[in-house]
Amino acid sequence: MRVTTNSFNNDLRHNITRLAERQLRLQQQVSTGQRITTASDDPKAMRRVLDLRNQQGQLRQYQDNITTVRENTNVVYSTVQGLKKLSDRASEIAVIADGAKGPSALNAYSKEVDQLIEEAVRLANSKHREVYIFSGTKGSTQAYTATRDGTTNQISGISFGGNDSSARIDIAPHSTVEANYSAEGTNGIFKTSTAGTDFVSSLISLRDQLTTAASSTATESEKSTALTTIKGTLVANLDKSELNFIDHFSSIGAKLARLETSETITTQQIAAVEPLISNETDVDLADTLVRLNEVQNAYTAALQSGSMLLRTSLLDYLR
Repeated sequence: MRVTTNSFNNDLRHNITRLAERQLRLQQQVSTGQRITTASDDPKAMRRVLDLRNQQGQLRQYQDNITTVRENTNVVYSTVQGLKKLSDRASEIAVIADGAKGPSALNAYSKEVDQLIEEAVRLANSKHREVYIFSGTKGSTQAYTATRDGTTNQISGISFGGNDSSARIDIAPHSTVEANYSAEGTNGIFKTSTAGTDFVSSLISLRDQLTTAASSTATESEKSTALTTIKGTLVANLDKSELNFIDHFSSIGAKLARLETSETITTQQIAAVEPLISNETDVDLADTLVRLNEVQNAYTAALQSGSMLLRTSLLDYLR
């Protein structure tokens, strides 16, 4: 076989270039700690890495969704807890208000219930992260707009500005939860169409009946009717609202427990994906250093042998 001088030079340059490229690649792996930097390094492994990172991104989004829903649910829970305290006090006043109490006591109760109404409306219009928590999906609209008496400036009525819709948010594959709460509707917190509860209206009625019973201008018949209404109707209505609050406590508590379980599982899944990605991308430092040393030795040897042979010419054999 005839080997020309040009073919020797070309092969030498090719081999030196190839060794330099391998040396550079191994040096990059050692310095970065990554076995794969581009898809061409290992296409199959890169595909597995991309799939794992996509899975990891979905899990992190589920985790963010759980955090958002749980945060909002905790705010709703604490707010309902405040409403329960208002309900307890209103029911207590409705029970102790009777004909044995004098006008001054009944008037004091009336003023206290008026403050309960103010607080109830304030809680109904609670906001979290600039979103009204009891307006359903109409988070930019406050739940209740109060109508006030022109003389006393007391709240005489309320109108609902939200809706009873709720968006569903993914917290895991094929698993969603309702993210919104509504003051009114079939599952309303303040007013329900099924159970017949209307907490704020019951408070307004209780205050007005106490005002009538304490009024010096009201007849004895009007005072008696007012107290009878409190005992016969309002106590029962307040009891319904109390049960509604308790039902919401149970459902909210169950949701929080579910969110906690989902978050624990999601966190474990994220932790399980991390080493899988590392196994595909991280370099075996000891093995890489050994291979780098071998390539460096080969590169140095190629340069030395090439320099020695390239200095040899035909004249060296004619002497």
